[in-house]
Amino acid sequence: MAPNMFLTSGKMQTVYSVMQLRKRDKYSNVEYERQEMTMSDGGLVSLDWYPGKPPSDVAEPTETSIRSYSLVNLKAMPIVIVLPGSMGSSVEYHIRCFAKSLCNGGISGCRLVVLNHRGYARTPLRTARAPAFHYTGDLHEIVQHLSETYPGSPLGAIGYSMGANILTKYLGEQGKNSKISAAVTICCPFDVTKLYNSLGQPTFFNNKILQSNLTGAAARFVRKNYDVLQSGPRRYDLDSLLKARSLIEMDKLLTVPISGFATCEQYFRESSSGPYVHKVTTPLLAINSKDDPMVPVDAIPEESFRDNPNTALILTNHGGHLGFFTGASPRIWYIDPVVQFFGKILL
Repeated sequence: MAPNMFLTSGKMQTVYSVMQLRKRDKYSNVEYERQEMTMSDGGLVSLDWYPGKPPSDVAEPTETSIRSYSLVNLKAMPIVIVLPGSMGSSVEYHIRCFAKSLCNGGISGCRLVVLNHRGYARTPLRTARAPAFHYTGDLHEIVQHLSETYPGSPLGAIGYSMGANILTKYLGEQGKNSKISAAVTICCPFDVTKLYNSLGQPTFFNNKILQSNLTGAAARFVRKNYDVLQSGPRRYDLDSLLKARSLIEMDKLLTVPISGFATCEQYFRESSSGPYVHKVTTPLLAINSKDDPMVPVDAIPEESFRDNPNTALILTNHGGHLGFFTGASPRIWYIDPVVQFFGKILL
């Protein structure tokens, strides 16, 4: 991948990606149809569908549902699940660009559905559970729901950053029982310990840009959901959390105990998806960048990818974290090859 001439470093790619999150242009102007679902523990997630939620009973499709699809297409309509990164959602620019490219000419009849994390994307937090790197439960329930509701539709999945870690771990947990036919990860951390060690380096970029933005977003989540987070049997020191200056301090006070772990070290170890790569049987394409300022290269289990014939790793020299902008008028490089990958397997 040749980076945009003004975005030649991983830090610049990463910052530019954040700056574009709410951008609207001809590549990203999509409108979702929302579906809310209650999980088995009472938690609420939202599913944002593009170009719209398909009919569950294709034997009697509505006039609206078949406006742009034939009945044959409806019976075997591919569905691609999207898992955003930490504190991310369906509104992010890279997700909207991918949605439009995939469904508008990329794969005929394909539907995309974004699984928004609990408490994000205007989804009320109903239970004392914060989004976390290790938790694959919501993805499992959604995959089960989609496979039962649309039994003729092959399922694909793409995850970004934390969503990529959840997806990789889930595929390893499921092994041959996975109902996902093809998967892609973008900037998967693989080793959560090394991710946090990288974020903890005392550099200007980490302290003033990455940590400040991440902790600020986490603090807004806690303020908005303060009462719900304190509604369970255990009380958390959320006031101290709101004064924290690093993500690891916040996780120590909330994410770790609320997820049932004793220490941050245990949480990081149990959350890391790298040890699951060799268990993956679903065709998996992982895309990472060597200049990612958050995910160090030595966190990527290259040997596991080489040893597993079901997986492939693309490791670019440039791209940053969730960037990969190329061309004079910056566009996201990986979208076209990922659409081609899904098209080869899901059709």
